[in-house]
Amino acid sequence: MNNSATTRTITKIALEYNSNDKGTAEMISSNCLLSSNPEGQYFEMKTVADRNPKVKKWALTGYISQPNEIGRKLTDKEFAEIAIKALDKVGVTANNQFRLDIHNSTKQKHIHFVVNRIDISGKCTVKSNDIGRRFGEAVREVCKEKGLLTDVEIGIQKKAEMMKNLSEALKTTDNFDGLILKMNERGFQVQLSTNVKDGISGMRIMMEKDKNHQTERIYKAGYKLSEISNKLKISEIKSLFEVKNAVREAEKVTGNWKEFRDYLKQKGFSVRIQYDGEFKPGQKNEIRDVWINKVDNHQQKGGLFFQKNVGFSLSKIDSGFDDLVKSITGNEAMKNNNNYEIHSKSDKTESVIEIAGELLKDLLKPTYVAQNEHEPWKKKRKSR
Repeated sequence: MNNSATTRTITKIALEYNSNDKGTAEMISSNCLLSSNPEGQYFEMKTVADRNPKVKKWALTGYISQPNEIGRKLTDKEFAEIAIKALDKVGVTANNQFRLDIHNSTKQKHIHFVVNRIDISGKCTVKSNDIGRRFGEAVREVCKEKGLLTDVEIGIQKKAEMMKNLSEALKTTDNFDGLILKMNERGFQVQLSTNVKDGISGMRIMMEKDKNHQTERIYKAGYKLSEISNKLKISEIKSLFEVKNAVREAEKVTGNWKEFRDYLKQKGFSVRIQYDGEFKPGQKNEIRDVWINKVDNHQQKGGLFFQKNVGFSLSKIDSGFDDLVKSITGNEAMKNNNNYEIHSKSDKTESVIEIAGELLKDLLKPTYVAQNEHEPWKKKRKSR
């Protein structure tokens, strides 16, 4: 439940605005006021306020707005009861003038109030100190008493949903344009802020269903990244995208893990491969994860995805991690297998040639005997 309260000096325009709302406003409650029109009610309030000239900002104005899923289920009477009880907790009494109007022209049904801080006896019953916070706490107390979700509880739920979708979207893209598109597909709008020094420096995420163009001046929809998570920062998202893009390049030009590691090393990254169990040379080792870190003198602190001194886990930041492992491991196995067949065939061919060469050598080698063994044969021929 969004809410706001502030003290100020008003004119009759404030009451006229509350009573109009593009012709859809409906006054659901008033107190200590005789007039039925905004102008008459203003003069009544101003007359009472003048009884205490020390208080310049004599009016308390604000609104209460429930999320559409809850607000549309509340009756006007229930909405008025929440507002009156919350106002009572910040000092509004039965002797204070006020007017409550339900507004229906916007996406979210909400209630506006104008209260005279000066009661009919001239006493200021509503302290201005920290009124916005105190009123917010009062509204939350009333909601809890009625079993309704408070703005804080609703905010926690929405932030958790935003964080879940942001984490999943980051796994499937490697740049801010892609991230905005992916989040839009999931029903969220992402707004980026920039500065000259850092480029993209901030992010605000809002649910499309919560956007309310009529009340943007009153409150801004959505949450800044720092409000959604105290761990994930814009600098970590930038580093994450840098790692993913480097991995994409390495995957295109390398055929095994050694080449993959060497390529990324040249680009300024360290690579650590984590296996299932101990690595055993000469055997098939299943890869559990690959950790990549930027090697520089300015190591960032740990974040949502980044582990200090270790880096980013590819299995956590890249939805294509399994395909990467299969691709490189498969290429590596194929290459090793081809090398084995080439060497194996080569060894066999060399062996055959060697054996054939020896046989031919024996066949073609001229037959002869030593000189001293040749003489007896010579004499024997002469005698014949």
